[in-house]
Amino acid sequence: MLSEVIKAILIGIIASAPLGPVSLLVMQKTFCYGRGAGMAAGIGSAVIDTLYALLCIFALMFIEDFIERNEALIMLIGGALVVTIGASMFFRTRIREVSPRLTSKSKAVQYAGQAALCALANPGAVAYMFALMTLFRIDPAGIHCPVWMVVLFVFAGAFLWWFGLVLAADRLRENFKLETLSRINKGAGAVVVVFGLVLVVRGIILLV
Repeated sequence: MLSEVIKAILIGIIASAPLGPVSLLVMQKTFCYGRGAGMAAGIGSAVIDTLYALLCIFALMFIEDFIERNEALIMLIGGALVVTIGASMFFRTRIREVSPRLTSKSKAVQYAGQAALCALANPGAVAYMFALMTLFRIDPAGIHCPVWMVVLFVFAGAFLWWFGLVLAADRLRENFKLETLSRINKGAGAVVVVFGLVLVVRGIILLV
């Protein structure tokens, strides 16, 4: 049972680790608005990773079939959402000094939602999660601990990853001037837009 808990935590960490639009979004929120904003975005992504883990455990065959049949549409819609988020990051002109404690509940929900949308925009994430589940041999028939516990510790692993990334970004933030943060903000936004455009183009290619 303990080994399954450790495996679930590792799955959460590894699922969150690849550099992509979500990682850039979390770092951008931390750089520009503090630890509270970064953690809100990280939690949004962790929730989606946990949802993917739950889907992989219970209904992968149905989900996989749905994704294969609608992959082009998912990429088009998801890519457009990612482009919108990236553009909002790029064109945001006002960067100011903030305390992590100043992140309001409404802003926290907004940042978490943006990260969740970025995570949902990548249909390949389900296949990646399934590969991790297979690698660590996590399936309902073979595990000894309750499924809810596995899912909980997948979330815990993802949370640990984002917590560490936010702390590292916040440490770096202390050494940056506001002008540098503005450039980082625009750079991160531009890269996120590119990620989104790649998804849109892939979706168009699948439709043609």
